[in-house]
Amino acid sequence: MRGGVTVALPGLVGVASGFGSASAIATLGAFAVVYGEGRPYRVRWRAVGIVGAVLVALAGIGAAVGSSVYRAVAAGGSALWPMVIVLTMTVVVASCAFVVDALRLGAPGAFLMLLTLEIASVLPATGVSVPTVVGWTAIGAGAALTVSMCGALVRPRTPERVAVASAVAAVDAALDRNSPSRRREAVRSLHAAWQCLYDANLVATQHPLTRTLRASHLRCANALHVLDHDEAVPEDDLRPPVPLRRPSIRYRLVRAAHPRGRSATVVVRLLVACPVAGLTAVALGVGRPDWAVITAAMILHQGPDRILGTYRAAHRFAGTVLGLALLAGLSQLDVRGAALVVVLALMMAGTEAYLVRNYGLAMVFITPLAMILGGLGAPADLVGVSRDRFFETVVGVTVAVAVLWGVLPRAYRRILRDADGQVAGILTRIADTVDGRSLAELRRDLEFDLHASTAAAITAAHTDPAWTRERWPDHHRLHELGYRILTSPRVPDCQPEPDRTPAATVRSGLSWHERPRGMPTILGHGRDIQSG
Repeated sequence: MRGGVTVALPGLVGVASGFGSASAIATLGAFAVVYGEGRPYRVRWRAVGIVGAVLVALAGIGAAVGSSVYRAVAAGGSALWPMVIVLTMTVVVASCAFVVDALRLGAPGAFLMLLTLEIASVLPATGVSVPTVVGWTAIGAGAALTVSMCGALVRPRTPERVAVASAVAAVDAALDRNSPSRRREAVRSLHAAWQCLYDANLVATQHPLTRTLRASHLRCANALHVLDHDEAVPEDDLRPPVPLRRPSIRYRLVRAAHPRGRSATVVVRLLVACPVAGLTAVALGVGRPDWAVITAAMILHQGPDRILGTYRAAHRFAGTVLGLALLAGLSQLDVRGAALVVVLALMMAGTEAYLVRNYGLAMVFITPLAMILGGLGAPADLVGVSRDRFFETVVGVTVAVAVLWGVLPRAYRRILRDADGQVAGILTRIADTVDGRSLAELRRDLEFDLHASTAAAITAAHTDPAWTRERWPDHHRLHELGYRILTSPRVPDCQPEPDRTPAATVRSGLSWHERPRGMPTILGHGRDIQSG
């Protein structure tokens, strides 16, 4: 509802005021509403406001670059002029993807930011000026902020109530029928609900929502840890104590800003794939290389996992094909003025409904939204445009999958080593710290790094179970020590000797006797990795 209203409100007002189809450009700023979903109103305004400002800036950049390229091509310039747009998109998506991955913001990530730039870059070809693009995008961003916050007037705790209710329901489902998928959802929902309450400043209070979530958290943690297991499962990151608040933005950005981490892998692959996809499209003579770029970028920007990336590629291709079929149906209508705004509002609502739940279905709505908005109406040459979009999707998917599997093919090893090394480094700093405030911050950073290490281990196990099996005992001991520190009132002695490796650091800090677990069975994403 919010997604649709945010597009419809400024668009219909603009049409009624005589601005015609140009008012539909407000959709670009309306994308900001997506980034506020699920956040408490206490912080939602800031998230939507920041993203709205970014979208306005990107719309201006895209329109300015697109206008220059359009004039150069119209004057008989080189066929390589569209590569200026390609390179601009590459820089923008690489930068946005780094920030999104470093902060662990999740879906939609950098997608709508790049889509805003891409659509804005083609609007000058329809006769829309750069100030018009920027102005209507700003209006849409203002509408996104207003619609996002309007619920605070009547139900100020709705986001927190929804998050807690979702976590309680997920825990009940997992306890009713214990399965890997239900355990994953329970742990994910619990962590999301706690962060929501942190953002609402309720965790340190006796608010009923805090008590309800705490009770459900204990039920889940106690039930899932009753029996020992030889699996890498989400409950390894769920312990009875309340999860800590996320580290600061500065810490997360600095943590990601080195060449061994997962964020660097994402950026390198984008820097390779986007220019290659664009140049391939130009060489083939297809009209819109930006479509090939955005296809490749959206497959690669959400993480380095090659298995999940391959699934995203399949979703992207199938969703685009179905989206073109939907566009063919919409082209039979007179999509202009108020009708254009209504269609875009419906497409936005569909995108919001499925963007997180099912990427393929989201693409069914995103494809006609982008193509209709980019031309301020249904394309006149539907067959030609659909053919170009199909071929460029094939180019983008092919390049993305090739880069996913061919560029930095053993990145998962470096990422896991780096993640475990970060945990070991935090443990050493904790052992050396006597200041209470600094210790609290280090414990918060440790929990974040433990989650990152778990994600890195799962990715490695998806990709190379034999290598991960060899490394698993050290990785597991590291996590056991880390969580002992988080749950202990005092800090164990985990100070390593000067030249010890992370694995040796772990052994030096263990003071209990436990049989190391072997390489786990990981159930999920269509693959069963059996333990040796």
